[in-house]
Amino acid sequence: MPFTHAASPQFLISWKAYNYTPSWYQGKNFPIYSTPVEISFELLENDKIVNLSKHEVRWYINNSLFTKGKGLRTISFISKNKAGTNMVIRIAIVAYKGEELNKLIYIPAKSPEVVINSPYLTNIAKIGETYRFKALPFLFNANRLNNLSFDWTVNNQAVFSEEVDENPDILILNVSTSTPAGMQINLSAVVSNILNTVESATENFKLIAK
Repeated sequence: MPFTHAASPQFLISWKAYNYTPSWYQGKNFPIYSTPVEISFELLENDKIVNLSKHEVRWYINNSLFTKGKGLRTISFISKNKAGTNMVIRIAIVAYKGEELNKLIYIPAKSPEVVINSPYLTNIAKIGETYRFKALPFLFNANRLNNLSFDWTVNNQAVFSEEVDENPDILILNVSTSTPAGMQINLSAVVSNILNTVESATENFKLIAK
């Protein structure tokens, strides 16, 4: 019979960052600084999940031992990486069939973001018309929208209205009939974490009055 090699063990990795994104968002949440992160794995060998209850598993974060324990397949921690860097996670299974199995995972750290959602096809604002814009925050360390503050400006002038008070993520823009044709209208949304004002993001949006 021909000699065949047994399949090498494979790590099945999953991780999740617990920060705020809109409820409809189906993309991956990436951590920012201070985001809680959970990561887990299964070891697959010959198409079967391996029971690791008797094997010591060591977890390293950015080259430092974070924790260890027999059968330890899930950990939670707080991201300490700054935006633009990779968090390096290493899983080491000690003395698995006479050798150490290692797996490296790279998790990018991001910055919070805000997007001004415009339902309009162009950046033309018709004089005398009313427009509605919405600020969409992503990746803030918040549980819900109420944990965030929204500051809108139009041409560097702060916007104060009952509409903004009730729905701070919404801007209602009334283009006055006295607005000169061709005038540029600059919208700006600044979103901040109420519990940590250093955590903020800004988005600008330009319109032309016609």
